[in-house]
Amino acid sequence: MATWFNLPIIWVSNINESTYYRSTDILTRDKYKMMFFERFEQASKRIVNQLWQNDYLTSPARDEAMALLSPPLEFKIWVERLLLALGALFVTASVMLFFAFNWADIPPFVKMGGILALIGLLAGVNWLLLGRGKKFAADLVLMVAGFMVGVFMAVFGQIYQTGADSYTLFLTWAILILPWVVMARFAALWVMWLVVCNFAMTLWWDMGFLDALFEGEHVMILLSLFYVIVYVAMLAAVKRGEDWLDKKWIKLLLAIGMFLPVTGYVFGVLVDMRGSDFDTGFWVSVVIFGGVYLYEKFVRKSLPEYSVGFFCLTVIVIFGVTRNIYEFVSGEFGGFLLSAGVVIGMFSGAYRYYRHATRDFEGEIL
Repeated sequence: MATWFNLPIIWVSNINESTYYRSTDILTRDKYKMMFFERFEQASKRIVNQLWQNDYLTSPARDEAMALLSPPLEFKIWVERLLLALGALFVTASVMLFFAFNWADIPPFVKMGGILALIGLLAGVNWLLLGRGKKFAADLVLMVAGFMVGVFMAVFGQIYQTGADSYTLFLTWAILILPWVVMARFAALWVMWLVVCNFAMTLWWDMGFLDALFEGEHVMILLSLFYVIVYVAMLAAVKRGEDWLDKKWIKLLLAIGMFLPVTGYVFGVLVDMRGSDFDTGFWVSVVIFGGVYLYEKFVRKSLPEYSVGFFCLTVIVIFGVTRNIYEFVSGEFGGFLLSAGVVIGMFSGAYRYYRHATRDFEGEIL
């Protein structure tokens, strides 16, 4: 079974090598042939369906390949991990509700000492689980411990009234759990750290330290730049062998972080524009968006990132075209019909272009 997930193997029959995929090795098992495709890195359901749809794979061979790629054990592991994640979520929620409900009756020393003791206990459980080879359960425990650090910071702020600069809570939280994020190599914990950093940056910007130089909405540009830096760091880490970061959903999440804030800023400028010139923030947003978009299209050719950028660009273009339609058409109903037709036509054209532009891209969106 391990061979199926470590080597690019597909069960096939009736292969015409000269018109389809080249093979480096062909083995025979009963009436089926096994090919090692140079084009693909790993066997997947998509490849099996593609061969079957093009009549290079018979239905019995397709069923056998699907059974090997989706063993019953896979569903059992998924259920076990889901239950572990729900258990960790309920434990975290119960601790927070306990302190919230009994806040007035718990002495300050017990509040802080109890949370610190719980963090230490969770760290010990993480160490024991790692020793027994239960990596996923250990990572979940460490993630709960990381969240408890945030609870401790909130309790500390309530006791000593440090909430005047609320961004310091999230900044300290992010700094304290950063060693765990680096050592654990757990994608969910890394995403939690990114969320904490998001709150820290947004709250710091709201303090108005840079009001003399920037406006409040420029925080969206800051967030996009932050995710660009994180994305570059992720690519560098993957290149150095950190495969735990090389996941499609992580790429999709970072792409949303890079494209969505500047898209929102551009939308705000287009909505509020009344014949005035575009401001500096608009052009900075265009440079960030265009740079990342062109890099994903011509250099990386990674489908998750490019798909997010293409969708955002399509929405911006359609909005920019349709926002002034009512000025050229008399009557709301006529303007609505024309806008609907333009939107449908532009989305249809964008979809055709997307299919053509991504024909040689690597991977799938999810």
